[in-house]
Amino acid sequence: MRTLSRIGHLAWQGSPSRIGDLGPHTWGYAMRKPSRTFSGFITVAFTCATLSVNAQQTDTSAWINAPEISNPDIAGILATARSQLPSELDSGSVQTYLDGIVAYIYGYSLLAIAMTERVSTNVSTAGQVYGRAPLNQLFKASALPVGSAFKDVVLPSTTTMYVPGFLNLQKEPIILHLPEISSDRFFIVQLLDGWTNVSRRSPSSRLSSSAPGDYALVGPGWSGKLPNGLTESIRFDTNTVWQIMRVYTTGTQDDQNFVYEQIIKNVTLTPFSAYGKPYTPPDNLPVNPSIDVVTQPIQQLDSMDACAFFGTMSAMMMSNPPRTIDAGLVPILVRLGLIGSPSATDTAPTQFSCSNLTGTQGQADRTALQLAVATGKRLLAATPPPSLTPTNWSLSLNVGDYGIRYLLRALVAKNALGANRAQDAVYGYGTHDSAGTSDSNRLNSTSNYVMHFNAPTSKKAPLELPPIDGNGFWSITLYNADGTLVDNKVATYHALSTKEVEGHTACLNDDGSLDICVQAMPPSDPKQLCNWLEAPQPTTDNNNGQFILFMRMYWPDPAITNGSWYPPAIQKTN
Repeated sequence: MRTLSRIGHLAWQGSPSRIGDLGPHTWGYAMRKPSRTFSGFITVAFTCATLSVNAQQTDTSAWINAPEISNPDIAGILATARSQLPSELDSGSVQTYLDGIVAYIYGYSLLAIAMTERVSTNVSTAGQVYGRAPLNQLFKASALPVGSAFKDVVLPSTTTMYVPGFLNLQKEPIILHLPEISSDRFFIVQLLDGWTNVSRRSPSSRLSSSAPGDYALVGPGWSGKLPNGLTESIRFDTNTVWQIMRVYTTGTQDDQNFVYEQIIKNVTLTPFSAYGKPYTPPDNLPVNPSIDVVTQPIQQLDSMDACAFFGTMSAMMMSNPPRTIDAGLVPILVRLGLIGSPSATDTAPTQFSCSNLTGTQGQADRTALQLAVATGKRLLAATPPPSLTPTNWSLSLNVGDYGIRYLLRALVAKNALGANRAQDAVYGYGTHDSAGTSDSNRLNSTSNYVMHFNAPTSKKAPLELPPIDGNGFWSITLYNADGTLVDNKVATYHALSTKEVEGHTACLNDDGSLDICVQAMPPSDPKQLCNWLEAPQPTTDNNNGQFILFMRMYWPDPAITNGSWYPPAIQKTN
């Protein structure tokens, strides 16, 4: 036996054109670089400590020539995995182990959607639980979320009201109706496929979708004829679709009531077969009592063993098959039994099950898959951020449309499920102060902090207040380290902005600059109190009150999306 502590390097290739809430926090986001394009190198640690591995050489020549190696994500993952094979791995199951690692990274985003859908749709009636509705129905928020109890998604917004819903388009299209929305109120109907790619045709303020309209949401296998008079037909590569509509609100009770009564109540989903006829969504539907509706979906996903993970992944791919651009990974999925061979004459769907792994080799393969999932989990947990901004912020500049960037897609799903495309929203994620990125610099409530935004100018320079286009807006929100809202003791809001949010507007300095004060106790200075974000009280259970600062920039100016602008550092003041 020998030990290795090898680090593998993966190149994440981005695009200057940004082809790429809730809102996302991320270790997987594109970060600003001097070239203004994202082509960062990340270091991926497969182990949190030194691994004990087999000294024996294994024959990987077949892998070296495999077509999927052309994918830089996959090539980097496999190169590192081959060099540190676990000691428990049977030599006859090396292929299964390597296949399993790749399939775990590839399928993670699909499983994130699956687990969120499972929790969010397991209610008998829409609105019975905040944020949840039965399949092909909408939850219609009549108020903003409050406190840490809402855990279905990470980083819930307190600046927009939500209309989320999971759709299954396998049987027929669903018609989405949007009412008229005034041109001065920002909104977006984000439409994600089963792999978390966001449709570029998601209706929004930016796309001038403020007029009333009916949008046909069409799955990949439907070939019927749509009626005349529809505003638009939007096709998806998957039958699973997640709609997340966000509508800006000032946060006052009157405005929340207005948004709900005049906009949200009038957003509807209608099955194609009922379109043009009176339709009432069914209620009092049966629920599955065996589903855990308390634990966060991503936590449930991360606790899955290989049998549960790959069984769920295989079931999901029956209606959400690999896309054309994923052809390089199809041999891996076939070898694992997650899908059937494209050349097979038997068209019956393939369902993976560990119960089919029998005998000595089957048991070895089952062990290999368990080891593969463990390695995949370590990979995602140990992947540090690419190069940060000079002020230690992460900015989302190439998410929401991933192509074959499977590692990035998995990381965003894990840490920021529901991330939008940069044209509609850029997110800033801060976890460390200005002094560095070590554990000692983690934001926590034993310290006080300040962020100083310079006054805006025509230069739209770094450190200025965020430049925003159209009717967009920006905000900064404080969350617990697990992405839930803080149960404030004093403050009546969780977010700040120069536009009114949660019934409050930040107070600018005389020169137009802004100082945001972040600490657990209320400041005594009136200006600081106006611009105070309340951090959680420090306890031993929450790592001294560790927290996240999260920026949302809706309809961002090109200065943000091209990376020339970035936010100021989070400065420790005590």
